[in-house]
Amino acid sequence: MPYVRQTSHIDRVRDLIAGHIVNPGADTARLASSYRRSLDDYRLDPASTTGPRILTGAELRAIQQSEENFLRSTGQCLPRLHAMVREAGYCVILANARGVTIDYAVDTDQRKDFKKAGLYPGSCWSEEEEGTCGIASVLLDQEAITVHKTDHFRAAFTGLTCSAAPIFSPHGDLIGVLDASALNSPDARDSQRLVKQLVRQGATLIEDGFFLKSYGHCCILLAHRNRHFVEVQPEMLLAIDEHGDIVAANRCARDVIGGLDALPRPVAEVLEVRAERLFDARTGHSLLSLRLAGGSTWLHARVRAPLRQASARARVKNAAPVTQDAPACTPPELAERTRIVNAMNAAKWRPLQAAAMLGVSRATLYRRLKQLHIVPPHRQ
Repeated sequence: MPYVRQTSHIDRVRDLIAGHIVNPGADTARLASSYRRSLDDYRLDPASTTGPRILTGAELRAIQQSEENFLRSTGQCLPRLHAMVREAGYCVILANARGVTIDYAVDTDQRKDFKKAGLYPGSCWSEEEEGTCGIASVLLDQEAITVHKTDHFRAAFTGLTCSAAPIFSPHGDLIGVLDASALNSPDARDSQRLVKQLVRQGATLIEDGFFLKSYGHCCILLAHRNRHFVEVQPEMLLAIDEHGDIVAANRCARDVIGGLDALPRPVAEVLEVRAERLFDARTGHSLLSLRLAGGSTWLHARVRAPLRQASARARVKNAAPVTQDAPACTPPELAERTRIVNAMNAAKWRPLQAAAMLGVSRATLYRRLKQLHIVPPHRQ
């Protein structure tokens, strides 16, 4: 893989940190901050021409198994995105919340070249190991970015261009990164704008797929502000449980509809409709026009019936475990409590995996479990 001379790349890294770059890009502040951490905190060498660390087959399989629900939620998103960018020489990779590549889509005849560049399942792209790169930047800042050629911290990756976008859980936790990378591309950074937008759209589709899979036991309200797009591509998703409470909302719904930061919440407090009407409509195919509570904004929606029934055991398991002497929680504490319990349930009460899903250290997770009086079901 081509890369710039090590000495000139080191000079560029230092110049960008010092603010001496002429015509800096929009993401210069993010890059400079990442460069400083890579140099000062992680003691990485910008002149390095070695590729990323690659997990063994056994290590990768263990991680893929722990990410099974996430992987199944991607559906055909990776091959579809790859079909849009493959002619321009891109591969598409999916990383988990720790920067490990767990899936990818690439042309067979280019597989060896991409593997040599480290764009391969099992490659590790955390900032601690590889410095500034697309996946690492998204993991830290949780915003989409294009890290173009010499934007990369290591000289080894200065021939790559990487456009990456975050993937969030229904509760707003970062669970992965979608990335489209090319070995060769035009030098102009503006040439990557379209690819970056396609990656962001792909990440949103994966989010919504994960949402629908996670709440298959709930009634799902699929809504759009334009009635003509409800059937083909709903933008808002609301999960409503058997009690008529909204228990989860996708990112677009949280942006558009107020009052979804603290869930669960009765559907009648958010929309001017009784939950019974939604339950009655779920067997039909007609569109519903619903007005937001206390406002003039209308949504157009259809209702998807639960795909499976939550068993009594599952309902107990998904309830927030508490000790008998647990104090009453404030609304923010209740929201955090619900978020932590959902992550623990998804990780089958394995603290290391749950901490990674929540984006906190294991020590911080243990401290919050104690402060919020959360007790695992097997210890009750």
